[in-house]
Amino acid sequence: MRGMKRLLPSVLLILAAAAASAQSLTERLDALFAPPGGTPALHGGILVAEKGQVVYHRAFGPNRIDSRFQTASLSKVFTSVAVLQLAEKRRLRLDDPVKRHLPAFPWDGITIRHLLAHTSGLPDLELYEKLVARDPSRVIRNADALAALREHAQGPAFPPGTDFRYSNTNYVLLALVVEQAGGMPFARYLERSVFGPAGMRDTYVLTAASPPDARLVKNHILPTMYETTPVDVLEVKLKDAVKMRRIRYETYNLGSTLGDQNVISTTLDLFRFQQALQRGALLRPATRKEAATPAPLADGTVRYDEPGPPFATRCSYGLGFEVCAEMIGHSGYNRGIATMLYHDPARERTIVMFDNADGEEFGRKVASVVNVLDGKPPLELDRRRSMTREYGRTLLDRGPAAALIAYNRMRLDPAHYVGTRRGMNVLGYDLLHNGYVAESLHPFLINVVLHPEDANVYDSYAEALAANGRTAEAIAMYERALQLNPGNEGAKRALETLRGRGHGQ
Repeated sequence: MRGMKRLLPSVLLILAAAAASAQSLTERLDALFAPPGGTPALHGGILVAEKGQVVYHRAFGPNRIDSRFQTASLSKVFTSVAVLQLAEKRRLRLDDPVKRHLPAFPWDGITIRHLLAHTSGLPDLELYEKLVARDPSRVIRNADALAALREHAQGPAFPPGTDFRYSNTNYVLLALVVEQAGGMPFARYLERSVFGPAGMRDTYVLTAASPPDARLVKNHILPTMYETTPVDVLEVKLKDAVKMRRIRYETYNLGSTLGDQNVISTTLDLFRFQQALQRGALLRPATRKEAATPAPLADGTVRYDEPGPPFATRCSYGLGFEVCAEMIGHSGYNRGIATMLYHDPARERTIVMFDNADGEEFGRKVASVVNVLDGKPPLELDRRRSMTREYGRTLLDRGPAAALIAYNRMRLDPAHYVGTRRGMNVLGYDLLHNGYVAESLHPFLINVVLHPEDANVYDSYAEALAANGRTAEAIAMYERALQLNPGNEGAKRALETLRGRGHGQ
């Protein structure tokens, strides 16, 4: 008892210091993502855990800490775990040819290991373009992959194992392998063998049979440069057929494949998954180590990315896991959602994040969390608003005079607003291609005034002038574009057309 009395003050001091440290961390991360009176830097959620304990758990924007979200390519870690479990159970071998489990697969030399490590050379999302071109309403399912591959005349991009090429097709095929070797639908296998043992009560595979989920967040994008508020990606409607077709292809036509995406989870459940991996509830330690080790190519070399965000270090790929120095895990991105799960075994640290409002600078935000945890300053996050978007929105709402006044005011306030030549050009084309033909002249003209040495801005302004029927002015702009860049073949063809039109009149 006397020993307890002597220890009590020390224990209280330790607890007080820990509380102060936790409060300091909370304040620093709050200041990073939601500064008082400032623009929130994250519209999503974040969980930070150290030594198995959650030390920070917040949601921003309309999200809650128990919001469920589309994990996008982060889903691949669950597919990998399922395959590796089946290998441990000897239902398959990693060096089995894919054809052994999927007889309709068209090539002999590609193995399950090649699929896991993205060294198969198989095509990515472009694989289904022909199918969707024949039927624009078609929703691609996993069963379509084998037929599409048989139709893919080019074959693999390189001999299997000799190079790295990230491809979602690899993981669609792995989901089919799991179904064959596991003897049940992919979603059911994950529920029984991954989500259940990991205690992931809020995680499921999204399929056509999934019931409505009020906690599933919507993915948001800024589809044009005149939008200032992100909109639900499923509700985007544009007159721009090219841009609309691309958005629809990625979100509607390709939105239902499994293995590469469509695991729905929460920040807390992803932490539970990481903990289950670490304690051996899902894979044996040796298997987990192999998955988290950079996979060598056939010649024994390892392929690395150049250093960059989020961790400013070289990254490689294991068997379903991204490996960045001490950090292992996976990131994900679909239209309107960015996700990340990374674990640092040496520091016993886990970071889970998602952003469902376009994910701008998402990697730098994750890197900033790492810096804060390490007692370093966060990376500089550009919190400035887009003067181009503000200008475009004002142009449509209040007209060109009000928009020009607002634009000039914003140009005088570089601490709070930023704009680029390219952004203004994109705005012009977004207006032009979405029915605002007359309005498109204004941003193109601003670019010509501000960048008189750039041939491209004259070319773009000429296109808008021609669309507005102002042929003589369009000709003058194309001529100036060619003076600055005589090799512009597109401008030459447009000029010939306009001059012919003029002669025809």
